[in-house]
This record gives sequence, structure tokens and C-alpha cells, in this order.
Amino acid sequence: MNILFASAGIGWASINVNSYPMVVELAKGGNVGRYTGFYYTASMAAQTVTPIISGMLMDKISFLTLFPYGAFFVALAFFTMSLTKHGDNKPAPVKPSIEVFDALD
Repeated sequence: MNILFASAGIGWASINVNSYPMVVELAKGGNVGRYTGFYYTASMAAQTVTPIISGMLMDKISFLTLFPYGAFFVALAFFTMSLTKHGDNKPAPVKPSIEVFDALD
């Protein structure tokens, strides 16, 4: 069981470490701060609310509600990420070195 928890934690960390760079890459130049704020607001709101809700469920129902609660929100996160239409950074086409000087005129 510990091996499963460790592998799940490593997988979740691998996803989370790439979330913020994706937000920055999807934002247009002047909107990086705005989308950073959205990202951190959503992240911190979830970290604030979920201990309250999961604790209430565990007190009122049972400790057995913790895993379905977590699985539900992991599935919800997977669903919303699957709706993402683009997420890869498309590099700008490279111009031959002499054409770069044309843009400076």
C-alpha cells in the first residue's frame, strides 16, 4: 500500500510541477500577472476549503469518505484538464539571421 501511495504522490507532483509553467505559457505577454493570480487564487482556495469539507464529512459520516472525496476531485481535475484545447508552447518560426534586421527598419 505504501508503494501505491508513493507512486501516486510522485505522479501527482509531476503534474503539479508543470501546471504553473503552462499557465504562464498560455497567457499573453501583459496578462501573465492576471493569470498567475487566478492560478494561485484557485489553488489556495482549494487548499483552504478542502480540509474543512473533508473534516466535516469524516466527522459526520466516517473516515471512509476521505478516499472517495479525494478520488472525486482527482477525477474532476482530470476532466477539466482534458477539456484544454492547447497547452503546448508553439515556438515562433525562426527567420534566417539576415531577415531579423528587416524588422528593425
